Amino acid sequence: MKRILTVVLLFALAIVLPGMAFSQTRTVAIFAPNIDFKDGEARNAYVSRIAKILSDQTGMRWEGKAFARAADFEAARSNIDVAILDAEYFSSKGGSLRAVGMLSQNGATSKRMKVLTKRGGSDKLYQFRGKRLVLVASTPLARAFFTSAVLGNEVKVDDFFSSIEEARDVRSALNAVELGKADLTIAFEGYDSGFTTIFTSPPVALPVVAINVARVTGNDAEIIRNAIQGIDAEASSIVNGISAFNATEATAFRRIANERRAVAMDYQLMEPESIKIPVSSVILKERSEGIVFNPFQVQYIPTLVEFDKKLNLRL
Repeated sequence: MKRILTVVLLFALAIVLPGMAFSQTRTVAIFAPNIDFKDGEARNAYVSRIAKILSDQTGMRWEGKAFARAADFEAARSNIDVAILDAEYFSSKGGSLRAVGMLSQNGATSKRMKVLTKRGGSDKLYQFRGKRLVLVASTPLARAFFTSAVLGNEVKVDDFFSSIEEARDVRSALNAVELGKADLTIAFEGYDSGFTTIFTSPPVALPVVAINVARVTGNDAEIIRNAIQGIDAEASSIVNGISAFNATEATAFRRIANERRAVAMDYQLMEPESIKIPVSSVILKERSEGIVFNPFQVQYIPTLVEFDKKLNLRL
């Protein structure tokens, strides 16, 4: 009899106090290793602040979780309601995550990335052939991005450098360069103070904020989406809020990484000092223009006839 009364009482409480008796605690998580947090404590503090804001604005209970490794995020992913993810990771493994916002700086949701070496180092990329590169560990897309955006698809990143190390986050990568444990890394513009810049990429997206549609649906999803956009929370020196999702910017990293350029004939890399033919100026379509060679796009052409065919120009 007591058991029956207990069941009836619990059922009544569930009807009368649905938001209090059995309310679900939702989880917002961050895996964004390309954002420079001072340390793990700062990363945890940021996502905890996001959780508090969501609790205040949605009337739901939220907790924050921070992940430093992709494997740890993957293991917990099915129990996460909202995720803040590097655009690189989101575009590779978004799956059931629906983007609803992006981290931003004063409303801007994208930034350029810079190839950096330690202060005082050479700013000529070709001089780093055979050196050590360190990349933030996330997805293989980072190597493809470096090959396409930085090396112009003239040589693969794995062939150009003697080694490619992986760091758990951008702070670790920058520290490796500063300490001489690596020669180059790539990081968002704004983290380049104290380094020499070798190359600047086109703009790519800051981290994406996404709802796990396997867990959040209907009216709850709309409430959460509205609460996310417009949040004012500083994550690092380059992030101070969350803005609306921009699909074009969010796909820029993958688009650049997958860019392929047709090469009509075999070539070999040539450093500027090895070019002996005077090419300071030529006549191009009845106009005199100077030619500036990118050292990674200088191709060995055996004859002027072949040169003519390749450029579709007449010298």
